[in-house]
Amino acid sequence: MSVLPNTPRFGQRNKAGLSLLALVVSLGIFATLSLGARMQVVNVKMASLAPEGSPWHQVLQDIAQDWRDISNNRVRLQIYAGGVIGDESDMVRKMRLNQVQAAALTAEGLSYIDRGIYGLSLPLLVGNYIELDWLRTQVEPELRRRYEEKGFVVLAWADVGWVYWFTREPVRTPDDLRELRLFTWAGDPHSPRLWKEAGFHAVSLSAVDILPGLQTGLIDAIDSSPLTVASFQWFGIAKYMTNLPWAAMTGGLIISRQTWNHIPNGLRPKLLAAVKKRAQRIKDDIRYTDDEAVTVMQEHGLTVIDITDPEKEQWHRLIDQYSHMLKGTLVDSSMYERVLALKATMDSSDLSLP
Repeated sequence: MSVLPNTPRFGQRNKAGLSLLALVVSLGIFATLSLGARMQVVNVKMASLAPEGSPWHQVLQDIAQDWRDISNNRVRLQIYAGGVIGDESDMVRKMRLNQVQAAALTAEGLSYIDRGIYGLSLPLLVGNYIELDWLRTQVEPELRRRYEEKGFVVLAWADVGWVYWFTREPVRTPDDLRELRLFTWAGDPHSPRLWKEAGFHAVSLSAVDILPGLQTGLIDAIDSSPLTVASFQWFGIAKYMTNLPWAAMTGGLIISRQTWNHIPNGLRPKLLAAVKKRAQRIKDDIRYTDDEAVTVMQEHGLTVIDITDPEKEQWHRLIDQYSHMLKGTLVDSSMYERVLALKATMDSSDLSLP
């Protein structure tokens, strides 16, 4: 039988068919791989000292649910609360090893990445939240840049609360405090030495050892926020609170830049917006709940020590005498100088936020 000139022979048709089949299969594999990439799940472990059931822990749980909903379960945030991962220094170390990918940290934990954060928590630096918000707004871009350069993304800033002294014995003046053993964070290379040089007795412990330290008499005094003290039940032993706002303790939610970059670009702004919304809520709640925490603790045995103006002046003189020691140690020199320059221009009646 003759073969038409333009008709391919059987072998040619077979090769053409196999080529077409190979192309179809290849496209199918590529589409499957692309779909798999789009559906890749990003698992994020977030560590926190916040006790389970506390307001901070609840907000973190809400953020985790927001991220699952927004990402259609492609970004899964798992919260490890109550210090089960370890102290905040442990959290930062494990983030660097990618054993943990995110953390909710106080200024103490954030300082293990960059010491500039303590510029916002200098003792007796600000007198109210208006001043704190204004000051934080001024330095926030630089702080974010610093953390980014060191491999971390700041998801949101948060308030831990206003720090007061909680003690086993009544404290009205710095000399009263010098008679007690003060808690300082284990792993902090500067605070114990600075306190000792100012004539105080500092004891380094991990945060999870504060309660046993109080119970055994290893420490007699802690500087912390009322809500934190109430949440951890430290006031059962540290039964006195000196009514002097010592410092405004700030904190933040951070994630490793490597993990953040694994999340699809289109999702990141939505996830970030969800965090900021929740962080604003907890910030508003904390600022009112601290007062409520003091009231509740008073009902269960806490005594609030109101100090006189002359006694308050002694605390200010203490800061005037020793605050220069914080420069280049607790806070890096450039941030210390910038914060104090901003403080010099600050006028509560004229402060405004963008």
